[in-house]
Amino acid sequence: MKYKGFLLATAGGLAVAPGAQAADMLVKAPLAPVAPSWTGWYIGAHAGAAWQNMSAANIYGGSEQNHVDGSSFIGGGQLGYNWQHGSSVFGIEADISGLSNGPSWHAGGTLAKSVSTSTNWLSTIRGRMGLAVADTMVYATGGVAFGGVKNSQHVCSSPSHTFCTKSESTTRVGWTIGGGVEHMWDAHWTIGLEGLFVDLGESKVSNPDPFAGSDNALKNTTFRNQLVIGRFKLNYKF
Repeated sequence: MKYKGFLLATAGGLAVAPGAQAADMLVKAPLAPVAPSWTGWYIGAHAGAAWQNMSAANIYGGSEQNHVDGSSFIGGGQLGYNWQHGSSVFGIEADISGLSNGPSWHAGGTLAKSVSTSTNWLSTIRGRMGLAVADTMVYATGGVAFGGVKNSQHVCSSPSHTFCTKSESTTRVGWTIGGGVEHMWDAHWTIGLEGLFVDLGESKVSNPDPFAGSDNALKNTTFRNQLVIGRFKLNYKF
């Protein structure tokens, strides 16, 4: 009887052991990592460089043309929202930036005539479309651009003739297109690099040269303001 009881107890223990081991494995099995999500609001800051292209034509009523490039610092902030569906990410972003001085052209010697341009501030509203692979996203972007542009020309034969200088400040509306790459540092912080091309269209500055004698017609400068921007971005995702 004792021998039979020992066999029954052993068999029962062996039957229970696999179930216990399976339960123990379920408890100790690591949870699958949750894929990072780009969906949500974010706010951040950016800083970088802007290369401004000044294309000035018909400076003194003639056919003279000048193309001058100049670099400047750009910095500001952005606000946006992303929607993620699978590996596709769609979003919208608005930003505003301040810029340092832009390019200028100067004819020395006896002419002493000059033109200059600068984009003092820039704001864009853009759509974004990207492809996310794990915690990194590559995207294209494009939309409308607004800029505070100041253009000026000096048409007299001496730089001391300040009354021959005409400058105009205006808000220009144009377009922008570009792309970038963004990396999710953790659940809240992202870092990225972005490049943009901005075209703010054309504007004209006109004023007469009082020293031109009988040829006292308006002296015109047509400016075409374009920028190429490269900037580093830091965002906090809510």
